[in-house]
Amino acid sequence: MKRIAIMMMCVATLAMSACSALTAASSSNAAASASGSACGSAVQGLYSAYKSSGKVDLGNATNLSNAVALASAYTNLKNNKSDSDYRKAFTSGLIASSAGLVTQSNASTFINQLLSTSSLGNINTQTVSQTAATASAIVTLLNTLKQ
Repeated sequence: MKRIAIMMMCVATLAMSACSALTAASSSNAAASASGSACGSAVQGLYSAYKSSGKVDLGNATNLSNAVALASAYTNLKNNKSDSDYRKAFTSGLIASSAGLVTQSNASTFINQLLSTSSLGNINTQTVSQTAATASAIVTLLNTLKQ
């Protein structure tokens, strides 16, 4: 078990180092695409959990991790919302990694809902908790994807 944990920490360290080096060397479009991809993966995980249980349980470590990733993507997008190239690259990454939940036809609606979910800007690993407001904000966002 310790071996797996050490290997995971090494992989995470290498990934962060690689991302840091790539971000410094690449354009904002690559960073936007990566942020969109992280957002899509988080949305896919949260949506799957929401569909199976009918709620967003932020006491669950996986859901909590996805909520933090979603909040980070929200912050990145909000900070670059007037940059159309950033938004296009973010959208491409989002669509590619959301397992079909976000498509070309609903991407604009989803991104507008994401940007209007201001309570996501306050979520991080220290402040997120099982609050009605946080869960409600995420559910509202996920409901734009109902299929």
